Amino acid sequence: MKDYCWILSDGTVGMEVQCIALAEALNFKYQIKAISPSVLLRALPQLGSIPGLSGVKSLNKKFCPPFPRASITCGRRHAGAAIALKKVSQGQVVTIHIQDPRIDPKFFDYLVVPDHDPARGNNILTSKGSLTNINKKKLAEEAKRFVNMVNHLPHPRIAVNIGGGSKRSAIDLASAENIVSKLKLFTQKNECSLMITTSRRTDKTLKSQLRKLSKSQNILLSEGNDPNPYTGFLGLAEAIIVTSDSINMVSEACSTGKPVYILPMGVNNKRRQSFLETMENEGRTKPFDGNLESWTYEPLNETERVATIIKEKLATN
Repeated sequence: MKDYCWILSDGTVGMEVQCIALAEALNFKYQIKAISPSVLLRALPQLGSIPGLSGVKSLNKKFCPPFPRASITCGRRHAGAAIALKKVSQGQVVTIHIQDPRIDPKFFDYLVVPDHDPARGNNILTSKGSLTNINKKKLAEEAKRFVNMVNHLPHPRIAVNIGGGSKRSAIDLASAENIVSKLKLFTQKNECSLMITTSRRTDKTLKSQLRKLSKSQNILLSEGNDPNPYTGFLGLAEAIIVTSDSINMVSEACSTGKPVYILPMGVNNKRRQSFLETMENEGRTKPFDGNLESWTYEPLNETERVATIIKEKLATN
């Protein structure tokens, strides 16, 4: 019988998908518990250990027995909820938290943090980049599911994963036109087709420019379609171009074993820059320069590796 876990999530996609990926790798049945952590609890997650606080009280109403074997959370904003569940369950629930919550690790049973984060400790596991559900089986399944969508596109087919700007570096018209111009020249130079996906963060200005680009017969644009062909495009691609703004998207691309080009977008913070440099130094990625080459590398498989370690630890506890 499978162990059972709760994924505590406010619906933030980039965090929720990492929790689901780890739950699946652990072979857990899971239920997504929709939560809305209070501003106070998001700012001071450790207060989750005080059941009497109003923000914790309202959260605890969602945590009724029977309790699961474990909870999985991601990001500082969800850390307080994991702590509250641990407290209200009187320690029954094993707390597994992804990303550094920047509080004492003692509040959790297991912390999974990226290599480029400084947190270290006996209960801390490190991963290269984000946890993903991308593997050979998943890629093959999704490629088969969406192959008819791209049958008209000539080879080589290149997946292009577009993220978005941030408060620090918004994407203006000039930046959007520059990105689209580079992609257009790339297709002309290499006589290839593009399978483009955007994210929820993709700026309207950039989306507008991409729509103009997609009028070409060899360019396909998907804007969060349902069903979403994102993983299918990764499986069908011969190479991948991904914008530099998202560690999640770069991690997913580097889990395919296919050539990955990094297209600069916005300003990288120190942690993201460190991760991008690691991926390049390990031969997984190259800077986007308009050329199309072929190379191989060992795909990232961090979710399975981390899950194996946690399974071993759970088996001995």
